[in-house]
Amino acid sequence: MFTQVKDLFAITLFDVKKIQYYSRFMFDFTQPYLTVSYIKQGEVITTDDGKEYIARTGDVMIHRPDTPFNVISQMEGVHFLFSIELTVREGEDFFQMFPLNKVITIRDTALYEKKFDELKDMWQQNNNVHRSAQAGILALFLLHEIVESSKIGEKRTSRDTFEINRFNYALHYIEKGLERNITREELADIYHMNPVYFSRAFKKVYDLTPMQMLQKMRVLQAKRMLEDPANTIEQISQKCGFYDASHFNRVFQKAFRMSPSNFRKSIKSTKNAIVPTWSEDSL
Repeated sequence: MFTQVKDLFAITLFDVKKIQYYSRFMFDFTQPYLTVSYIKQGEVITTDDGKEYIARTGDVMIHRPDTPFNVISQMEGVHFLFSIELTVREGEDFFQMFPLNKVITIRDTALYEKKFDELKDMWQQNNNVHRSAQAGILALFLLHEIVESSKIGEKRTSRDTFEINRFNYALHYIEKGLERNITREELADIYHMNPVYFSRAFKKVYDLTPMQMLQKMRVLQAKRMLEDPANTIEQISQKCGFYDASHFNRVFQKAFRMSPSNFRKSIKSTKNAIVPTWSEDSL
C-alpha cells in the first residue's frame, strides 16, 4: 500500500529576515509578495479588508501581496519574516485555494522559531548548491505549522473592530501633521462629532485621549529621528511639533527618563544590535 501525491508545488522565496524596532506606525503599506510575519516580541494592530486585528507575541500576521495594510505598534518588537510565492497544480495560488486568517496563533512557538532559524541560516548560505531546495522545504514546514495552527486557533479580533476602523484616519491625520498644532476640535470635525464625545470614543479604543495620542506619536517619532545623527535636537523638536528644544527635552525626559542627548549617546553602543525599523538585523 502506498500514497502518491500528484499536486505540483512551485515555491519561490524572496526574503527571509529578522527585524527589531522601537515602535512603528505604518499606513497603507503594500508589498509585491505574500509575507508571513511572526511576532517574537511585541503587540501590533494590523488590518485586512478594512478590518483591524491585534497580533501578539506568538502570532503570525499574513500580509497579502499588493494589498494595503496598516501596522500600529506602540512598543518595542521583534518579528521573523519571510516573503513567498507558492503555486500548486496548474499554477494556482496556494493562498487563494486555502485562504488563511489575517492573524493566527502558532501552536508550538518553540518549534516554529527553531525552524525559522534553520531557514534563515540556510537562506544566507549563498554558496550552498542545495540552498534553494532546502530553504523551500523549511518554508513549507513553517507554512504547514501555520495551516495546522489555524485549525485549532480562532481569528483574533480587536477589542472593537468598528471603533478602531472608525478612527484609523485620525491616526493617519495625526501622523502626517505632527509638526502642526492639531486640536481635539480639529480631529472631531473630521468625523462630524462633538469634541467631548469624540475624545471619549477615541479613548475607549486606544486608552489614550486624542491629545495624549498626539503627544505619544510625537515623542515616538522624535525617538526614531534621534537615531540619525544628522538630525539636530532643534530640527527634531520643530518637525515633531514641540514648542522649542527646551520643551522637547522636558517631554522626552518625562516619557523615557533620560534626555534626548543621553538617549542618542546610549544608542551608539547598541547600534550594531538594533537596526532601523522594518529592515534586516543581525539577530
